[in-house]
Amino acid sequence: MGACLCPSDGPDDASEPPYGPLFFHPYIKGSQIILDESHCIASRVATFHDGIVFSNRPIEPYEKVTMKILKEEGNWHGGLRVGFTWEDPSLIDPSELPPYACPNLIIRGKSRAGVLPDEYGAEGTVVSFWVDSQGCVFCSINQESEGSLLLDGVSVTSPLWAIVDIYGRTKAVQLLDPTSLSTNADKLHLLMWTLDLRSESPCQHLQNLPEERTGDDCAICFGYKANTMMLPCSHASFCSCCSLKILKTSGRCPLCRQKVKRLLHISVLAERESPDVWLEDGKHIQLPR
Repeated sequence: MGACLCPSDGPDDASEPPYGPLFFHPYIKGSQIILDESHCIASRVATFHDGIVFSNRPIEPYEKVTMKILKEEGNWHGGLRVGFTWEDPSLIDPSELPPYACPNLIIRGKSRAGVLPDEYGAEGTVVSFWVDSQGCVFCSINQESEGSLLLDGVSVTSPLWAIVDIYGRTKAVQLLDPTSLSTNADKLHLLMWTLDLRSESPCQHLQNLPEERTGDDCAICFGYKANTMMLPCSHASFCSCCSLKILKTSGRCPLCRQKVKRLLHISVLAERESPDVWLEDGKHIQLPR
C-alpha cells in the first residue's frame, strides 16, 4: 500500500473548510440508519447492511473526514467502508439507495469506496480519510502522521461528498472535528481509560513494582503518583500499574495516541540506573488475573 502525509501537508491546507460544519446528511441515508440530534452520530439499527450515510456538504481535497468507532458487533463479518461520490446526495431518492456501498453503489457510477483494514474497526478507534488532488483516497488511524492508500479513481473535477457505509461489525460511528482531537477528544479518551482501569484489579496487586510518590497524581487512577515515562512520546502522567495496563491493551499513549515502545521508571532518570530496567513491549510483565 502507498502512503501519504497527513492532509495538512498537502498543497492545499483545508483546515478551515469553506462550507461550514461537517455532519451526516439528515435525510439521505440507509433504511437501517438512525442519527442523533446533532447528525454527527450514525447507528445501524439491525442487520449488517443498509447503513450508507453521506456528508451533508462537499469535501475539499485534503480535507480530513474523521470519525470515531463507537460500537462494533461481533455477530457479523466485514467492516466499515468509506469513499467519495460526485453525485449530490440531495438528488438521490433514499428508497433507491442500495444495501451496500461496495459494490452496489460503485456499480451505479459516480462513486468510489473501499473497505478499511480490520484493525480500523475496533471500538474507540479514530479513523480519518481524505482525497488528494489526483483522486487518490488515503486513510489513517488515531492521528498517525502518514496515511495508507485505500483506493483511486475519484473524479476531482466535480464537488465530492463523503460516503460512509456502516457495514458488518461496525455498528455506530461519530463524526469528529479534527481540530479538536488534541483537546476534547484526548480528555474523553483519558476519561474512558480511567473508568476501564478502575474496574480492574487495583494497582497494589502488582508485584515488584513499588509505587514511589515522585510526582503528580497518576492521570488515570489518581491513587498513586505518576512515576513512569512512555517512550518515545515522553509523556509521564501515569503510575507504573496504569502504564503497564495501557501497554498490555491498546499499546498507545492516552494523551497523544502514539505507539508505546518502552516504559521507563522515573527513578531511572533521577538515579541513572542501568538501562535493563526499561520495559520493552511488556514482554517480561505479568498482570494480575
